[in-house]
Amino acid sequence: MIKTRITEILGVKYPIQCGTMMHISNAEFVAACANAGVFACLASAMYPDEASLINELNRLRSLTDSPFGVNVSLFPGHDARSVDVTLDILAREGVTIIETAGRSPESHLDKIRQKGAIHLHKCARLKDAVKMDRLGVDIISVVGTECGGHPGMEDIGSIVLIPEVAEKIKAPLFAGGGFCDGKGLIAALSMGAEGVLMGSRFLCTEESRIHNDIKQSMLKAELSDTVTIQRSIGSPVRVLNNKWARDILKMEEEGATFEELLPKISGQLTGEAWIKGGDGAIFACGQVVGRTNEILSIGELVAGIISDAEKTMKRLENLSN
Repeated sequence: MIKTRITEILGVKYPIQCGTMMHISNAEFVAACANAGVFACLASAMYPDEASLINELNRLRSLTDSPFGVNVSLFPGHDARSVDVTLDILAREGVTIIETAGRSPESHLDKIRQKGAIHLHKCARLKDAVKMDRLGVDIISVVGTECGGHPGMEDIGSIVLIPEVAEKIKAPLFAGGGFCDGKGLIAALSMGAEGVLMGSRFLCTEESRIHNDIKQSMLKAELSDTVTIQRSIGSPVRVLNNKWARDILKMEEEGATFEELLPKISGQLTGEAWIKGGDGAIFACGQVVGRTNEILSIGELVAGIISDAEKTMKRLENLSN
């Protein structure tokens, strides 16, 4: 058993978070993670009206007695409601763990803390992590450039970024970007983190609602089969290297504006394609997609990660004898 401040604060069995993924992190998916002993968050932006959000929260509570959180995206346009309206709904519904990401949560702290919720914030830069620590965020997540989704503009790898952040903050740290197994978990802990954030590896699980054709594409992917798009508009995203993503890169090379890119990077396109299949959208995933070679249940995946971590610790112990 691996205990850290993160397992104590969140009340979870293992110091692992399944990264929140738009279009994917619904009640069934989050409950499967919680029941396997890891932390996960419902993506509130998937439920644009109050009734649908409350219904999904109730459904999630019916599926697990274990701790879970709710993610509130601070990216512009991700949520049909205002951020503070969403936070008020979560407060009324008794949500005790809130995750934010995208932009600074500073202007929303009173709303986040109105009922004493535990607050996690995910960022991609050292200076942002330091600021979150100064603001009193309970748990900070930092992701290196290997991560799927938004890695930030600085292109700093996890093995450099994580120990630097860990030395500069007092809050417990979730390390993300390039992690998919027990070896990565032990590596993150050795660098000063107190938990590990994994998103892409959980895409290829039985409970993940993405289309099987996309899962199969990810199983076939090599380590080099991701690309970073949207760098030209200051919002880089690491995605699967398909024709759609390559077309976007070509448009950016030719000087396309945000307005010209928008039809190609539409979240609605991606949301539909995740579920229905096809290659006509971008699919966020990290470099570890190249290390994913089988579809498991979330329970099996987590058990394998912990078994691998235990074997890794024993191997390291033997090296010191």
